[in-house]
Amino acid sequence: MPNLRTTVILKTDVVDSTPRIAGQTQTEMGLQRKQHKQFISDVAIKHLGAIFQEEGDAYWIEFPSVTTAVLAAIEMHQNLRSMQAGKSEKQRLAIRAAITVGDILHQEDDSIGTTMSLTARIEKVTPPDEIYLSHAAWLVINKAEVQTSFVNEFHFKGFSEPEKVYKVDQKYGIRVLTDQCIVLADAKGFTNFFRSTNAAVVENFLLEYDDLMNDICAKHGGVIRQINGDMYFITFEKAEQTMSVGAHKGNLFLFRSYAFSEDVNTTGYLSELSKFYKSGMDQIFVVISGKLLDETNFTGGDVIFQPLDGEKLTQEIYRTIVREHRAYRLMVE
Repeated sequence: MPNLRTTVILKTDVVDSTPRIAGQTQTEMGLQRKQHKQFISDVAIKHLGAIFQEEGDAYWIEFPSVTTAVLAAIEMHQNLRSMQAGKSEKQRLAIRAAITVGDILHQEDDSIGTTMSLTARIEKVTPPDEIYLSHAAWLVINKAEVQTSFVNEFHFKGFSEPEKVYKVDQKYGIRVLTDQCIVLADAKGFTNFFRSTNAAVVENFLLEYDDLMNDICAKHGGVIRQINGDMYFITFEKAEQTMSVGAHKGNLFLFRSYAFSEDVNTTGYLSELSKFYKSGMDQIFVVISGKLLDETNFTGGDVIFQPLDGEKLTQEIYRTIVREHRAYRLMVE
């Protein structure tokens, strides 16, 4: 039965998705779309929203108020950028968002009305990483909570009167992520490797290495925060998901694509400890803090953690790290 009601709409769409998926297999496209939908849905539900229609990688989401829709859109933008820290502007996934409010006729699996058409028109003129509002949505937004500015008047096809459009002034303040499993991973012997071979071989290795890191994160819920050559800075929410050269548990601060904290520094020192403890090139070398080990549940006869002896180290900073953070080395038989 048709249901006409006033509805707050947030429409999101991935920017330039066609060239992005041109080189992907059908499986890769399906996985990326599934992950993106889950991401959009999770943020929407957190703000009491729900997807009611989808078109490829574009989603129509209903919210109880314009303000909650804006807050959800802001979180989507910020989280998406943080999750892709280290990627260039061309590599990273970006969305644009349009928010309107008005009467919509909901009928079975379809929704129609001029508000739907207006939302689609506004979304098309919205730049990447921006959130645009219709005039009606702007009128009812909580302006004490959300800062906005006027964009322009647009003459949209199918509308006799020009539409005033506003944008949300997003503030990229420092975000705090607490109790994260922080991992620093790099390829052992990489410097000697790229010095002794040609650029094509190095490039092929880095591409395969990047695929490996992304596969691990996709499988275990990790987020790549930064990339510097062969060094990957990754965070996980659960300790059992970590496996790398240096791993620790703590907090970090995020500002746009920058991540920093004392716990990040500690993880770096744990990673550096591999220089002082020799192991074969074919072995996995992992150093983790005692705090992380206390929260993990590694089992199996081949997995043994051995406490590191800091007194054997010549530099005080490393002796301090081993002593204060109870560093352990993962022994793989």
